[in-house]
Amino acid sequence: MSTNVMDGRDARGHRALIWLYPVLIVFAVVLLVLQTLPLVLPIGPMYWDVLVYYDAIGRIANGQWPAIDFFAPVGPGEYFLAAFSDFLFPQANPVLLTQWIWLPVTVPVMALILWDVAGRHGGRVAFWLLAPWMLFTALPYNVVDFYPYPGTDAFGIYNRHGAHLIYLVAVTVLFVRGPVLQTVLLSVLLLALAFCKITAFLAAGPILLFGLVLGRIRLSTAVTTALVCVGVTGIAELTTGLVVPYVQDIIVLASQNTDALLPRFLTAASLHFNVFGAGGVLAIVLLIAALAGHAAARGRADGNPVARMIDADWFWVGLLLLCGLFYETQNTGSQAFLMVWPALLAILLRPRSGYGRFGAAIVVLVGLTVLPNVSTVLHKAARALAVAPGYVALDAPDLGPLGRVSAKDVFVTRAERIRQVYIDQRETFEDIAENGILPSFLLFSDPDYQYLLLQEMQGVTEAIKSYELRNRRRFETILSLDFANPFPYILNRKGTRYVSIGADPNRAVPELDGQARDAVAETDLVLLPTCPTHHARNVLLEHYAPALGGHERITLTPCYDAFILPRTP
Repeated sequence: MSTNVMDGRDARGHRALIWLYPVLIVFAVVLLVLQTLPLVLPIGPMYWDVLVYYDAIGRIANGQWPAIDFFAPVGPGEYFLAAFSDFLFPQANPVLLTQWIWLPVTVPVMALILWDVAGRHGGRVAFWLLAPWMLFTALPYNVVDFYPYPGTDAFGIYNRHGAHLIYLVAVTVLFVRGPVLQTVLLSVLLLALAFCKITAFLAAGPILLFGLVLGRIRLSTAVTTALVCVGVTGIAELTTGLVVPYVQDIIVLASQNTDALLPRFLTAASLHFNVFGAGGVLAIVLLIAALAGHAAARGRADGNPVARMIDADWFWVGLLLLCGLFYETQNTGSQAFLMVWPALLAILLRPRSGYGRFGAAIVVLVGLTVLPNVSTVLHKAARALAVAPGYVALDAPDLGPLGRVSAKDVFVTRAERIRQVYIDQRETFEDIAENGILPSFLLFSDPDYQYLLLQEMQGVTEAIKSYELRNRRRFETILSLDFANPFPYILNRKGTRYVSIGADPNRAVPELDGQARDAVAETDLVLLPTCPTHHARNVLLEHYAPALGGHERITLTPCYDAFILPRTP
């Protein structure tokens, strides 16, 4: 990108902070206030993803640590921040709370970015870097529809967190120029990415690499940032012993996710073809404009030979698209292509005449790259807000904030009726499960399935309390043989140590070693949901069966069997 946009300093821009900082502060305050309210939101596909966070919150409250005491599908930073937010806002709606857990990191980072960018480029540029971050941070919606009816996207929240952090990395590389400030920002963001989701950390790698190669990051900044990150990580390992187990968990996850990469790239590209296709064409047109000699599209006039050749709009648009596509191969449906916006903004800041006859086409292609994801998120939010007043709220007082969901009346009715079918026709669903298929291909996205799941969690919670009262005993440790186990949080008990939370048996359940086997064998109560019986639940039962030989199996409710550890004499 040429020096007339990315270099130079506008002293008047600092006056823009007089209104930019209030905008940022008001934004943060509004999100904090919303977390103090017992809001009910429409349930969406795979709502149980948010239950995984509450499994971790309950465990952390009882002294367990991710990676050390339980296997987690993403970085420990996600769960520590969730536990901290739950401590501050115990009544917050789970989707909103988990969506906003990184605010203590991202708001100060954005404040520093605004200070530098407003001073160098003016308030207008700083605002247009702030606005998309506010939009995608505030609204808990993915850019791919997994169900036709409106709801709130409680799944893949950690994927959105990674996208927000990578966006801030891209902004820092492309727009921030103060070396000290850049060192601070990159150190914070890289540590955040590493402890958020390792694939997000990897996706940010090429941005940093080419930022260094093209002179946007000084060598001294890169070395200092690396030393800070290594130092902080080393201190964390020495004081907590967390880092090595976390790395071991990453290796285990990588070994269980060895599908060919090319099909994933094709899937991600096809799902996001509206953005990736338009952005790809934009990069090609920008390259043609550069080869045609148009000043705005050419590389820098200064810097090293590589920078003069490729530090141009076409390169950064293409690179950020590829980084977003790589991230999407691991996190289908999230907000990954948000990271392309800083490069697109730099294009819009240049005079259109600088692109010659390609100017109009470039502006149109920028719009086609930006608008699909923005319109999708706004549309999904508007639909959910419009239908929410007419939805039926779940009555599940024992679940606390986890039960603050609602659903369309037809899904509530279906949940009530299908429950009885699950109970009466259990053998049929067991036969379906034995064939390795689901009763419905979109079962986990069906609102009635997620709604019924919470209803039955309420029912079994009542049954557990009743059983304990009748038998004068207390189950100190609880495990659920399902994707999510929020019962340690709901009942304020301990979760079984050394097992996986977010137990997807296809990719996130490690081998049952001796340590985990002993922990399960000593678990007081192991729950098995049966409405319906399905393949994943059967796989989990088979996985943990070697540790359940000493338990007594009973029917706790029509939709939950239980393995109870006999009392010791």
